[in-house]
Parts: sequence; structure tokens; C-alpha cells
Amino acid sequence: MINFPSFFSKPPSLKQLSLKRYLVSLSLGRLVFGVDGIHIDVHISPQVHKALKRAISVSMIKHSRTESFFEVDRKERRENEKMALRHVCTNVLLEGINTAKAESEVQIDFLGQVALAKMFLEEIQNEYRKLTAKLENIIRTHELSRHYDQLEWLKMKEKLIEVKHNQRRIVRLVGEELFQVLADVQARNLKNIRESNFPAEYILPDNFFVNPTLHTDDVADDFLLVDAYVLLSQRSDEPDNFNSLKSIIDGLFGETDLGRENADDTEHENRETKETDISSADGHALDPWLMEIDNIDLMFNCFHTREQYKEAKKKKKSKIILLELKSWMKIQEKLLHLFYRKFKKARLLKLIVAAYEMQSVYRNYCPPLRPAQVREYLVKRRSRRSLLRELKRRKMSVNTLAPLHETILRINGCSTRDKKEHLLSFLKDFLRYHRDRENGRLLKQAMETINLVTDEKILLLSKNNRLLYEYPLPEERIKEEKPIISHVILKADIRGSMDITHKMRVRGLNPASYFSLNFFDPISEILGDYDASKVFIEGDAIILSIFENEDTAQGWYSVARACGLAVNMLQIVRQYNVKNQQHDLPVLELGIGICYLQSPPAFLFDGDSRIMISHAINLSDRLSSCDKKLRKCFKNPDPTFNLFVFQHVRDEDVGATADDLSLRYNVNGIELEPGGFAKLSREINLKSIAYPAKNNEKVTLYTGIVPTLSGNYQRLVIREAAILKVKPETMEVIGPTSRKYYEVCTHPAVYEFIDTLS
Repeated sequence: MINFPSFFSKPPSLKQLSLKRYLVSLSLGRLVFGVDGIHIDVHISPQVHKALKRAISVSMIKHSRTESFFEVDRKERRENEKMALRHVCTNVLLEGINTAKAESEVQIDFLGQVALAKMFLEEIQNEYRKLTAKLENIIRTHELSRHYDQLEWLKMKEKLIEVKHNQRRIVRLVGEELFQVLADVQARNLKNIRESNFPAEYILPDNFFVNPTLHTDDVADDFLLVDAYVLLSQRSDEPDNFNSLKSIIDGLFGETDLGRENADDTEHENRETKETDISSADGHALDPWLMEIDNIDLMFNCFHTREQYKEAKKKKKSKIILLELKSWMKIQEKLLHLFYRKFKKARLLKLIVAAYEMQSVYRNYCPPLRPAQVREYLVKRRSRRSLLRELKRRKMSVNTLAPLHETILRINGCSTRDKKEHLLSFLKDFLRYHRDRENGRLLKQAMETINLVTDEKILLLSKNNRLLYEYPLPEERIKEEKPIISHVILKADIRGSMDITHKMRVRGLNPASYFSLNFFDPISEILGDYDASKVFIEGDAIILSIFENEDTAQGWYSVARACGLAVNMLQIVRQYNVKNQQHDLPVLELGIGICYLQSPPAFLFDGDSRIMISHAINLSDRLSSCDKKLRKCFKNPDPTFNLFVFQHVRDEDVGATADDLSLRYNVNGIELEPGGFAKLSREINLKSIAYPAKNNEKVTLYTGIVPTLSGNYQRLVIREAAILKVKPETMEVIGPTSRKYYEVCTHPAVYEFIDTLS
């Protein structure tokens, strides 16, 4: 039998919980200062400023409830203005991402995000001042009117007083609405493109801009806390002030093994991201785990886990799953009870319960009262007389206290389970508040280093001295034909085309239409998605090119897009093969080679026809080939991988020529030459993964996502393997060489494996 006092006296181990760390990387330290030598000069498209002002204006009217003073259907206009704002914000931030990619400097992307947030905050304050000025002007105009109406004038004056009295709340609500637009742009429109280009630690979390503390000068304001988080005391002698609560929570977690199992990894990560990791103001080591709010449910929410356990038992899940849920639930129960006892001993539980139970009634009294006064009335008998006097002074009826007395009954009758549920909510709300305070502090520090340049003289001076960071819309860029700086060649070769042609002629079928319908036509339809164009077509092969132009960073995905195109080509051929097999028609097999050159191709002209000359064409021809001897050796190959490369000549012969002397088995495979792989690793963020292949062999894979021109994203998986040395006479493998080859994988099992790790 469990001894409950001893069971709950010590904290449980948290090692078996899959907890994550919350890290924010945000630094502008490598960027150059502007003309004043103090701030970073930033110029954002004036079109963004115009769209922002319109969106804030209609939002300000909505949240100040002044629609009756202004014309136009506000709801419809609000949505249109937000859509327009979302569009321009997406474009200027995308410009920042492309420039950051071109300059290999992620801080340029950070700068665009911070500068846009600063513009939002400044313009919200400006629009509030404009709103009050407009109301004052309407009142003055009414006073001077011949049709002066005393009652109407009083209504206007009362509205102006209300707007001024509720300034903080109006500004915060407008800020939250508009920053939600900015957050949606980041999460929905730009997250994938950032993941393509930057490591995960250099992408701001989705919740970074959804932060109510950004929209107030007083992060301890009662109304902010009760509306957005949970009410806390501002008095140092009260047990539920922020510092006391943070100290208690840190102390309790300090007794656990939270984070200790990853101490070595953490120390390494801290060295890697020293300049940018966010921690608490006092550098508390537990904050990265406490700021990841999902961790709180994982550690404490035994209520949810109990429901999961009941559901799993009902569905007769395996004993392993049931035992895991039971073990997890015990950890959560133990930890929650430990915190419950500590909070009860510190006289905090009643205050926490009151903070949540009052949420449905406090607006009846606030303003003119403050939420803290209402809570005092609920939990402290002695404070009730002073609050009654306050109500009388403000000429409020004492009969309106019935909801408060009902709330007192709910607080006093709160069960242990309800108190624990309130405690769980409190931990999440309090730590979210702590996270937002730290994020807000970090963002505002970054904002202070930025100068949003609008003055024409400063703009010209900064730009001419190459000190200006610009974020224009695409149409504001000077459009001109940029010279080609590099190119990729993709060659796709159909295996056994002569046999296919012969078989079809024997059957009285047209091989030309067969190749056209099953290969050339469907592939032509997808070239636009990858910015590819045809160089050369013959009966059994197609050669495609993708160019990169100077100063067009948004198009510098040539290798990634060539790889994505090659994968899509094979998928198209496989789909047609299924149909052809059903009708007893020949199936197509391909070999694809991709080669990158960091230089432009040469061109000559035959009349109006442009003919490309490039070494990459010759090399891609080698990569797409398949040796007949090897084809016989690979009678029943592993279908997971389709490319194997061998060296059958001496090392000195390989080093003596720029030609590729390797032998290849390439049937439905895609080979990317090493220079192309190096370029790919600069184009998109590649993550290395060990893949468990047959015979316990570990295969090295690299994966990342590539953006297409249509706005979609495609996952790539690249296999790295050593070229094997073989005896030329027998093809017997001697051993691996130091040279590598790279296969663009297409087998669904590989992609399913990658998905399980995401």
C-alpha cells in the first residue's frame, strides 16, 4: 500500500517526459550603424506605412466604440484593410529573408521583423492621438453649429472622457489585433521559407509577436494581468507578487531533475548561441523549460492524462501504452500535489482561486474600481468596509454587490480538485506572463537600436553611404535584366528507349506519341513551378536548365529546385507506368543527373535559335548514365535506393582528368554532383539524419524543404555515400574511397521515416 505522505514528499523524476526548451535567438549586433553612428537605419516601403495607418484607424474606432461618430461600414472595411496589411507585410518581410539569404546574414531578417514591429507600435500611439483629436474637433464643430443640441453635446463629451479614461485598454486591444496579423504572416506565410533557409534556432517562435505586454508601458497593470494572464499583487508585502511567486516556482523546480539530464547538451548549446539565447533577467537556468508552456501540461496535467488513460482502456490499447499513461499520470499527480502543498502553505491558493472566479464579474465594478480592489473584497473581510465606502463615494449602489457575494460562496466552496485545476491554469498563465515579459524586454531593446528613416535627406545620405537597410515591395525594385551568374543542368535519360520503340512498332503503335504523352508533355507542365527551361530534347532524353541571376536572391534556389523537379519527374513517370502496365504497354525507366556550375553558360546563335554551351551538360550526361555490366549485376536491387557509383580505375587516373570516369548503376535514380550538393547546403537548411538501412548499415541522409515558384514547399532527402572501388575485371568490391556521391531519394519509405522525426 502506498504511503501517501512519503509518496508526495519528494519531487518525481521528470526525465521520461519529452520536455522541450524555449530559446529565442534575436541579435542585431553584426549589422552596421547608420548615419548617426548610434542606430541602425531602416527604410520600410511607404506603402506598408499607408496600409498600416488605415488598418489601425478602423481598428481604433472599433475598440473605442466610436462607430457612430464616423461613417463607412467598419466591419467590412476592417477585414479589407487587414488583408491589405497582411499582403504588404508578407512582401517586405520576404524581401528581408531573400536579402538575408543573399548576404548570408540572418540578422537582416531579424532587423525587418523588429523594424516592422516598431512601426506598428509607434503608429498605434499616433492613431490614438489622432482619434482623440478628431473627437475634440467634432465637439468643437457641434458647439459652433446653428443646430446645437445640448444632449448630443453631452454624449460626445462623455464618449471623449471614456476614450481618454480607457486609453490603455484601447491601445492594447488595437495592438493585439494588429500584431495578430503580423504573427499570422510569420506563421502562415513565411515559416516554411525561413525553415528552408535558416536553422531552427534562428527562427523566432510563433508566439513571439503575440505578446500583450508589448502594448503597455506598465507590464504590471491590473487590467492587463486580469484580461491577458492572471491577476497578481503589486505590493511587496503580499505573497502573490511576481518576484515572490517566481522565487517559489524556481525553488520547487530546483528540487527536481528538470534539465539535468541534458546538462552537457545545454552547455554546448549555450556556447553555440551565447549572444542570443533568452534566459530570465537573472539568467536562471530553468527558464528555457518553464517558458515552453506546453511543458507545464506535460508535467502537471494529470486530469487530461487520466482521461487519455480511460479512453485507452476503453479502446483496449496495449499494456505498454496503458502502463506509460499510468506512469506519466503518477508523475503529474505527485508534482502537482507538491506544488499544491507549497502554495497552500504560502497562503496563495485562495488568492489564485479568487483571481479566476472573479473573471466573470469584475467588469461590473472596474472601472472605476481596480481589479485588485475587487479581489481584496472577495478574500479579505477587513477590506470590505473600505470598498463599500469607495462605492458610496462614487455613487454606486450597494445592491450591486450580489454577484460578489455569490463569487465569495464559490471561492469558499471550491473543492481540492477545483483548486488544483486553478493552480494548473495559474502556472501556465503566470509562466506565459514571465515569457512574454522577457520577450517584450528583448524586442524593445532591439527596437531602441533602430531608426525608421523617413526624412528624405537622411534617407539619401544613408543610402549613398551604403548604411541603409531597405525593405521595399517587389514592384518598387528597379526591374532590369540581371546577368546570369550560375546555372544548373538537369539531364533525364530514358532507359531502353530503342527496345521500347521496337516493341511499339511491332504492335503497330506510335512510339513518338507514347513518349510525348508519358514523358515530355507532363514534364513540360511543371517546369514553371521550378523556374526551369528546356535546353535540348531528343527521342529518349531531355536536358533542362535553371539560371541564377545577379541581385535576385529570391531565385537563388537553382539546385534545390532542380532536385525537386527531378523528384517530381520520377513521380509523374511512375504514375503513368501504373496505367501502362494495366494496358500491357511498356514502362519507362529514367536516370537523372544534376550538375551545378558557379559561372554562366556560353551561348551561340543559329539564326534566332540560342544554343547553350556548358561543361555541365557533359557532366550531367555522365551522371544520368547506367553501365550495362552493372545493370546485369543488380538483378534484384534494394528498391529504397536507385543509385550506386563505383571507381574501376586507379586513383591517379581519376585525379589526372576533369572528366568523370566512374561507373554507375542509375535506374530511376537521381545523382547530384558534389559541387551541386555544396550549393544546395547553402540554398536551404539541411539537417543530417542517420537512416537505419538493411544489414544494420547506417546511411547518412540530409533533408530540407525547397520553395517552388507557385508558393508551395517540397521536402528533399539526399543520401550521401562513398564511391566504392572495384576490380575492373570482376567488379568485386575492394572497399570505399574517400570520394562521395549524392542521390536525391524518391522512395516513400524514406520520406515516411523523415516525417516520423518531425
